[in-house]
Amino acid sequence: MFILSFLCGALSILSPFFGMVLVMYFCAKALGPAIVSPQRALTAFFVMPLLALIWNGSNLGTPLMVLDAIFGVGAVAYTFLIVLRRNQYLNRAFWAAALVIMLYSMVRMLLFRNIIESSFEEGMSLLQSQMPAVFDGEYMQLSSRLWKIVLPSLWGVGQIFALLIGFLVFHKVIKIPFRAEDMKFPMFLNILILAILPLYLYEAGRPIFINSLILLCSIPLIQGFFSVWVMISRVVSSAFLKSIIMIIITIYAFIPLILIGFADGWMNFSKNKRGGNTE
Repeated sequence: MFILSFLCGALSILSPFFGMVLVMYFCAKALGPAIVSPQRALTAFFVMPLLALIWNGSNLGTPLMVLDAIFGVGAVAYTFLIVLRRNQYLNRAFWAAALVIMLYSMVRMLLFRNIIESSFEEGMSLLQSQMPAVFDGEYMQLSSRLWKIVLPSLWGVGQIFALLIGFLVFHKVIKIPFRAEDMKFPMFLNILILAILPLYLYEAGRPIFINSLILLCSIPLIQGFFSVWVMISRVVSSAFLKSIIMIIITIYAFIPLILIGFADGWMNFSKNKRGGNTE
């Protein structure tokens, strides 16, 4: 298990997304020892990120890659295991881990704004040079301003969905069937969404409001997705057909999905106990 944990850390430097999926697989494979002592189980994870920082810490982008691995993946997995050990509800552990991603995403942009925006501008310039007919000057300026505003949340949303994939893998490995109707999250999240609304009234607080809202809405989106999945399951039995329907709904109606998840957070349509279970 040491080797697998070490590989999770190494992969997380190169790709936090795939690192997140792999570390959730590792947590499932080593669930017994990991629940007893999460810090011991994940010790090997942090070896490669720390070595990378020591060997190549002077490189401009290395600290960002290392912190993405440590806080964007390792700390998330650690939080998942700690919360799971304390209350034994899988979905609460998922929610707590997602909250760590949200917090780190905002801190990440504050600490490394210049590096992230510089990389973004280089990517946009390369894209414009490759497809000049598609990206005219006015469109480029407008899209660049818009994308810069939401950069902090985009990385975080990607990690949350990597966590979701890892969560499904976790269920598979520990042989507890995943049930869409169990994907219920604490109402505290909805309260957080309401709490950040006043930030919109202040011009300086609007970027924080926009990014926080996007990050927080990723959880109602997930809950809404699985709520609609349960509704469709009552009339459609084919998993393949349901998947096609949900992909179309997610692409073209993601805002209604968020609203459904938000409403389900208050009303609990399916009347299931929140937090899932480990039985």
